Amino acid sequence: MITLSRIWEALKQAQRHRSRASTDLDRRRSLRQPHAAPLLVYGSGADKQPFHEEAETINASEHGCQLALDTCVARGQRLFLTNTHNQAEQECRVIHASRRGRSKIRVGVAFTAPAPEFWRAS
Repeated sequence: MITLSRIWEALKQAQRHRSRASTDLDRRRSLRQPHAAPLLVYGSGADKQPFHEEAETINASEHGCQLALDTCVARGQRLFLTNTHNQAEQECRVIHASRRGRSKIRVGVAFTAPAPEFWRAS
């Protein structure tokens, strides 16, 4: 019985840890607003091969954005975005990437520094 209770406690602790980790992923420094902006995305794919792709944001804030990509990327990966409206460039890190069905991959990125000017029209 003692072994079973230790296993049970370990499972409960792992579940609590997982719950806290997913909450931390959803926490943002600023509220994202719906915002469609055309971007050029540069980086290396999950396979370490360089890529560039045209994309459009789904939502955005001064700290990052969510966009849809065809290229697979991984959490923590560094990307570079160019806003094609004003030619502003911004370095960012992938925070999450997920695909539902056969659709494009939804990618959340965080800028390395706040950049409200990145979204301004030229």
